[in-house]
Amino acid sequence: MSQMGADLEQLAALRGAFVQQSEVIERLAGTIRNQLGDTTWHGPAAERFRGAWTSDYEPSLRRLQSALHEAGIEVGRRREALLQAGS
Repeated sequence: MSQMGADLEQLAALRGAFVQQSEVIERLAGTIRNQLGDTTWHGPAAERFRGAWTSDYEPSLRRLQSALHEAGIEVGRRREALLQAGS
């Protein structure tokens, strides 16, 4: 027989960590995007890098941000379910 349960305060902290780190990634992506846009840099290497940022790097950061946000939501749901089960 498997045991179910969790420390609800720890789950709340875990949820908060996921949400907080999601926000960090969002700010990071925005900061880099703005800095890249404000940087004077011309030539083929600049164009390749900006293209890679747009097509690869920033979307990867956005996927990570979204995954962290969704993980936080899921942990919150599980915590709520345990709260309801304990009521």
